[in-house]
Amino acid sequence: HEYFLLHKKQKDEPQKVEFTIPIFEPLPPQYFLKVVSDRWLGATHTIEISFRHLILPSQHVGNTDLLDLRPLPLNALHNRDFEKMFNFTHFNPIQTQVFHTMFHTDNNVLLGAPTGSGKTVVAELAMLRLFNQQPKAKVIYIGPLKALVKERMRDWHNKFVVKLKKKMVELTGDVTPDIRSLQSADIITTTPEKWDGISRSWQQRGYVKKAALLIIDEIHLLGEERGPILEVIVSRMRYISSQTDSNVRIVGLSTAMANAKDLADWLGIDRVGLFNFRPSVRPVPLEVHIEGFPGKHYCPRMATMNK
Repeated sequence: HEYFLLHKKQKDEPQKVEFTIPIFEPLPPQYFLKVVSDRWLGATHTIEISFRHLILPSQHVGNTDLLDLRPLPLNALHNRDFEKMFNFTHFNPIQTQVFHTMFHTDNNVLLGAPTGSGKTVVAELAMLRLFNQQPKAKVIYIGPLKALVKERMRDWHNKFVVKLKKKMVELTGDVTPDIRSLQSADIITTTPEKWDGISRSWQQRGYVKKAALLIIDEIHLLGEERGPILEVIVSRMRYISSQTDSNVRIVGLSTAMANAKDLADWLGIDRVGLFNFRPSVRPVPLEVHIEGFPGKHYCPRMATMNK
């Protein structure tokens, strides 16, 4: 039952009541909504709600369960040079579960996993596959912030430049390499705004058409201020792929998401490439403590919290 209080002053005004009712399978033809006064006898009204033309949303796709798999050793890469890139002996549970899809297929992938679960290594697996299959193709890494792009440059310099002899350039507001560097680079790390500007004239820029792997970090920021730019980039890269008959693989990295299925459909990802692990799936357990602070006004309450 839902209780609704009608004041005397509002008796002549239309009232809006919102409530939730369960829907079971098989779908019933109709529901009856009955409004009863708790003070006046006989003051009842029944409304018939037809479900004949009701369109329900698609079934919710839950989180990906973390399977109890034996951790894969590094020799699963079957390449000594690739194995030397990493400073561990076995992949963690999440990396083990997505290894086959990342390293042995060209499927688009959306990976939602908590921070610190090794998503960057998962992206590196897709890069290694590309270097194996298409040595002359390019990897485009898009980070939301210049600081994240610079961090990736420092991290990948030792792995790809020093150990694999690949060429990598940074394309941000602070660094603008010349055309020759972009043409010869195997890996381009950039921000959404920069790659949006570069890829607009893709017909005249051969290095844009050579992009075969697009890695978008923190793709859950699609709903933020920079979201439209990411939308344009993905749509343009898919259009370039269709016009040049060359496949562009898209790998999206994110934290755990509530609407992962909607995002996967937009990216052209089927169930094989969708991995959305629960926030509780972490290599290091995380404890959450919630403490309330009294106070009606915002500033005094924030001052209390800061103390």
